[in-house]
Amino acid sequence: MSINVTNIVKQGYRRTIERNGLVLMGVIFAISLVNGLLGISVSQWMMSQQFTPGSVEANPTLLVPPVVASVISLVLGIGLLVVSIAAIRVFVSDETERLPREYFTRNIGWAAINVIVGAIVFGIIVALGFVAFIIPGIFLLVALAFWTVYVAVEDQNFITAFRSSWRLTHGYRFSLFTLGVAVLLLTALVNAVFGLGDLASGSLTGDIVALVFAQAASAITTVFSTAVLATAYTELKTRDDNDRGKTISEDSTVGRPAA
Repeated sequence: MSINVTNIVKQGYRRTIERNGLVLMGVIFAISLVNGLLGISVSQWMMSQQFTPGSVEANPTLLVPPVVASVISLVLGIGLLVVSIAAIRVFVSDETERLPREYFTRNIGWAAINVIVGAIVFGIIVALGFVAFIIPGIFLLVALAFWTVYVAVEDQNFITAFRSSWRLTHGYRFSLFTLGVAVLLLTALVNAVFGLGDLASGSLTGDIVALVFAQAASAITTVFSTAVLATAYTELKTRDDNDRGKTISEDSTVGRPAA
């Protein structure tokens, strides 16, 4: 069994440039940019504590103590997690214009906790797989690819989501690996283009410019990758539901007495 990789990538791209895809991109960019500026602010604050004011290029508006920055960064991180969960829900649905409020609120605490804990467990499992001659790591990465979708959309806990993803990807893992490579290459291309912003780094202004370019690339690739993941999930889920429907129909036909 296989999936049309090119078609899924195209659908993912179309969902990315729909109105709500662009809004999600803007929100992710804004949150990530502010978080990055906090990092620069902490660096400026630490430099201002070590040197005399005249010996460091510092903007007073960017001088933020580490404790304050940590608190703000934590809040922003939680916000980014909520947006990421909502993005999965948006792209799995047929909604292309709005960002329904329920996608940001429905069981969001439960989903967030499972995404955080699940990501740690997922990372450990895949890392152990890569240690075991790489191939097992790639296999696990593909087989468990949709666990976050099951957590966000189906409200499953991460353990059940691992099992659901394992079952859903059965028979499609080589195609999904090919899809993953395609997304990885496109992501690398976008990062390479926006990576030109690094040429401006070296001064405070240059670092900010480089940060803007880097976070723009990150927002684009994050939304695109999520859209592709959701599109692939939707197609496989539809096939799975159809296969189950056929099985039930065949079973009921077999059990029916002949006329």
